[in-house]
Amino acid sequence: MSETIFKILIILAFFAAMIGIGFYYNKKGDASDNSDDYILAGRKAPLLIVAGSLFATWVSSATVMGYAGSGFSVGLGAYWSGASFIATTMWMGWYIIPRLRRAGVTTVPELFEHYFGGSHRIVALLLSLGRDLGVIASISIALANIFQSLFGIPQVLALVITVGVVLVFTASGGMWAVLVTDTIQSVMIIVGSVILIPLGIAKVGGLQAFIDMVPKTHINPFAAGLSQTTGWILLGMFISMAYQTVLQRGLAAKDDKTARDCFVFGGAMAMLWYITPFMVGMVAKVVYPDINASDAYLTMCNILGPYAGIFFVVCLMASCMSTISSCILTTTANITLDVYKRFINPNASDKQIVTLQRVCLLVIAVFCAWVGKKLPYILELFWIGGRVMASGLAPVFAALILWPRARRAPKATFLAMIAGAAASIGAQIFQASAFAAMSGQNNVVTLFKLDPVLVGLPFCFTVLIIGVLLETKNQTTELLAQYKVD
Repeated sequence: MSETIFKILIILAFFAAMIGIGFYYNKKGDASDNSDDYILAGRKAPLLIVAGSLFATWVSSATVMGYAGSGFSVGLGAYWSGASFIATTMWMGWYIIPRLRRAGVTTVPELFEHYFGGSHRIVALLLSLGRDLGVIASISIALANIFQSLFGIPQVLALVITVGVVLVFTASGGMWAVLVTDTIQSVMIIVGSVILIPLGIAKVGGLQAFIDMVPKTHINPFAAGLSQTTGWILLGMFISMAYQTVLQRGLAAKDDKTARDCFVFGGAMAMLWYITPFMVGMVAKVVYPDINASDAYLTMCNILGPYAGIFFVVCLMASCMSTISSCILTTTANITLDVYKRFINPNASDKQIVTLQRVCLLVIAVFCAWVGKKLPYILELFWIGGRVMASGLAPVFAALILWPRARRAPKATFLAMIAGAAASIGAQIFQASAFAAMSGQNNVVTLFKLDPVLVGLPFCFTVLIIGVLLETKNQTTELLAQYKVD
């Protein structure tokens, strides 16, 4: 059997399995006419499925290809963002998710309106969309690049095929299809990535040979410098605090205990795994020192030859599909529930909402594929909107949960979101030369002189803290106590 035919058969089998799961849940009726079923699996998903989906959502092409490229360029020092992201998300699952479940919300912007009204909901929506659309765009282009490398077809056609498959199983099966396919994909991701490390080390002559050959800077946890390391840690922390795609996994769980446990178990598994792509990149640096950083993972996939390599490539595609499907479903919920049902047609039936959600899936996918084609920076595109959300939305979201006084300060919270987001955007524009340098080097990670999140967060916190204290200084203790969350 020719190599091309073999690849086609393996890919077709993988695609058919994913689509089949979507059709199964569509036929079963778990995603037909009820919006809550379609977006949150009826809030009755079991522990294993939610934990598996969480892991697969945490792991995307950015974390596999992007972090492997970071491992190739920087080494273990780039691990900070992933570690802080997972640690904070585990805490969110333990402490925040049960409170959101009791509030009965479906989206993060919905919580803002609960306390402040429609204007806050719109701002929260825009900041949430910026992050999720960037994720979808970055992973769409990465998925297309993988498919293109396999078959040598035009990038546009690769986008149509790969993103089209994601749309089919997501649109047909909703959250249940996403949860189940994510769980299957999580197993593939773990096996298909971890095994590359010993294979690469064996190729260079064993562990000692690898240690002797790896650049000393790559084992320095602060190789990127204190400023960038701090920026990565804070970015990882705050990007998780209002990460609706992950939060909705907790909302989909069947009860509070299941929600907490899945974040703890899934998070512990992810925390251990997150070192893997950086190690793969470091191994690639030793085995294939002359390749581009962005090609580190794909090059390692072929370490045993093209026939075995297709297995590793399919695992990589699984990491992409799991996150795209989750983020598209989240963004769809934002548009249909936070905009259409809230402001355009409050009396829309569940069946109408589900139909609109399926249409939105297509529109979002096409738009993000176009953005990804225009800005093919796999990891940075993943983070551009994330920095804005982390600097503007996340601190205020955390304050609503942890600081009852903030719930009585509509002006301060509104201005804090705007100030933090604007400062982060301004810092990224001011340092646009860093992106140009990255592009010229065909790299995957930007090393800023001052990470934009280190600019945005101080602006947000300053406006938030001072503003809340001033706005609520004349309010009684009894009034403030009414807004305490159990």
